[in-house]
Amino acid sequence: MERVSLEAKVRTRTGTGEVRKLRRTGQVPAVVYGRGIDPAVVVVDAKALRGALHTTAGMNVLIDMTIGDGAQAARTVMVKDVQRDIFRRDIIHVDFTTVNLTETVEAHVPIVFKGTPKGVTEDGGIFEAHLREVVVECLPMQIPEHIDVDVSELPLGKSIHVSDVILPADVTLVSELEEVVATVVAPRVVEEAVPAPVTPEAAAAAAVAPAEAGEGAEPKPEGKGKPAEAEKKE
Repeated sequence: MERVSLEAKVRTRTGTGEVRKLRRTGQVPAVVYGRGIDPAVVVVDAKALRGALHTTAGMNVLIDMTIGDGAQAARTVMVKDVQRDIFRRDIIHVDFTTVNLTETVEAHVPIVFKGTPKGVTEDGGIFEAHLREVVVECLPMQIPEHIDVDVSELPLGKSIHVSDVILPADVTLVSELEEVVATVVAPRVVEEAVPAPVTPEAAAAAAVAPAEAGEGAEPKPEGKGKPAEAEKKE
């Protein structure tokens, strides 16, 4: 598991206005939580934070954090929660939690699918991924960067469940074992509407209807324009 260093400064002022001012100067407000310690309200450099979170470990990276001028001992922390701007997606707040390297933690680990299912290549099925990550429990230094799931033998109509996922030694699954990870389904076929067959009775009724509609109708005068007036008697 990859480890990085990050410096944090104690934040003495709070409030919306102060937080906005920090963000304008390229800093991110944060809080450090931990068992048996009071939450530390701090601020970290936005660029340094992005660098720490863009390692191969992703959000599970172990961070050795120094707070203040370095007088305090560095704390090993992990990201607990991240808030982002809804439009720009910039990080606007982070919650960290301290970890003990000798105690297990829970972590969300991404899934990487390997191969092409034979249900796709042989039967024309469609591959559907239902889970993109699983929750595991292990020591902080043993958190996998990702978990490979081989789907090459997955046939049409079958699924891979969490219980089928193979994990490294000393890593335990926390996700529900019956959850579906991936499946191959048959493609949907759009059926065109087929007109109902015309029976002899229906055809006869259709032929009689126009004839009956013409009975009793007054004959129309021939020719164009108004009918000629009757000649006056002398």
